[in-house]
Amino acid sequence: MGEPKALLPYRGATFLETILQACRALGLNRRIVVLGRDKDQIARAMDLSGETVLLNPDPASGPLRSVQLAIRQILDHPVEAALVWHVDRPHVGIATAQAMIDRFREGGAAIVVPAYSGKRGHPVLFARAVFEELLTTPASHGARRVVRADPGRVATAPVNDRAVCEDIDTPEDYATLLRQVDPRPTE
Repeated sequence: MGEPKALLPYRGATFLETILQACRALGLNRRIVVLGRDKDQIARAMDLSGETVLLNPDPASGPLRSVQLAIRQILDHPVEAALVWHVDRPHVGIATAQAMIDRFREGGAAIVVPAYSGKRGHPVLFARAVFEELLTTPASHGARRVVRADPGRVATAPVNDRAVCEDIDTPEDYATLLRQVDPRPTE
């Protein structure tokens, strides 16, 4: 992207602030932010004092390493599940995350994924029952390995939110996102 995605402006906040605001609105009281190589720049730009902030010393090892750091942080706490929301999806709606939480609370699923028009996306909710599996999966395999290991423990939350299938990885993706928010031509 050329700059930290966490700090990209989106709807009057940054990507990271937008996600944290959504988590607060959902009543998620324990929020963990895992930062990588841009940690100093992000820490200078944002007040993260209300969050648990961790450092991934090897962000190149893949996103699962960050998930593992966060899971280790909550193992000794009474947490039922973890909602893993990557910073490149700030446009996922609060209603989408709520639908995932509701589906989890219905019971029977160790993993809940949102699906838009039949296509699975992110964020992903992992129940405590799979925390140990997440921790022991090699980072190179990713959390996808845990999701695919046993289809019977995965529930889908159908949503009307295409953002679950759209990650913002390039300047072009970001420009498209901003056009969707404000379709007026730019000068």
